[in-house]
Amino acid sequence: MQNPATGDITVPYGMAVWSTGIGTRPFVVDFMKQIGQANRRVLATDEWLRVRECDDVYAVGDCATINQRRVMEDISEIFRVADKDKSGTLTVKEIQDILEDIYVRYPQVKLYMKSKQLNGIADLIRTGKGDTEKESVELSIEEFKKALSLVDSQVKNLPATAQVAAQQGQYLATCFNKMQTAEENPEGPIRIRGEGRHRFNPFRYRHLGQFAPLGGEQTAAQLPGDWVSIGHSSQWLWYSVYATKQISWRTRALVISDWGRRFIFGRDSSGI
Repeated sequence: MQNPATGDITVPYGMAVWSTGIGTRPFVVDFMKQIGQANRRVLATDEWLRVRECDDVYAVGDCATINQRRVMEDISEIFRVADKDKSGTLTVKEIQDILEDIYVRYPQVKLYMKSKQLNGIADLIRTGKGDTEKESVELSIEEFKKALSLVDSQVKNLPATAQVAAQQGQYLATCFNKMQTAEENPEGPIRIRGEGRHRFNPFRYRHLGQFAPLGGEQTAAQLPGDWVSIGHSSQWLWYSVYATKQISWRTRALVISDWGRRFIFGRDSSGI
């Protein structure tokens, strides 16, 4: 609201309200210093929600962010695992044999193919090798690198929302309950750096939609399938979703009763 040059107020106002975000909790800050992450805003975890360099410590919610492994960081190891006959080249069939594990370990590959409307692995590697119609076509490691060079552009950080934290909590609860079984029968993707398989599949966030209250009992809603709605009906949809997400019937009753009092008596702003 100030002119940077003169310092004068350029926008007339009656009352200015400044809203800012919250800082990292001291407990998390101290822990980050102990593990060498003091220069970060939040904890860095891997795709299994384990804090980096701390295999037995997990972090969920807005105190952490997932550092998705880049394909190009492991491209040589991926090539080695896929090259089962040790020929120094890859055929389309060899890539297809490991493709599902690549999709699970590096979801950006599938997102990139979808964004570019590629129908299969043959379309993806066409940028590295011209004719991929035959399964016997062979790619060198340089051609393989060229084909996958842009897939990491699809890596994105998850939003710091309750929806993400709730799904992360459910994921970890499932993993902990199956820990002993997974030790004997791992269900995750092939270890690109190492032997065997990971115990579990990495965490994958499923976006179920989002709401933005607009005031006047109206809400903007964005739901899966790029369905967008604005109005009073979206507000009631938000009410129903919010109520069902409460953890107990007691909190549901309290929330709904608060809404009822507000509808009857209006919003109490006397404490502002």
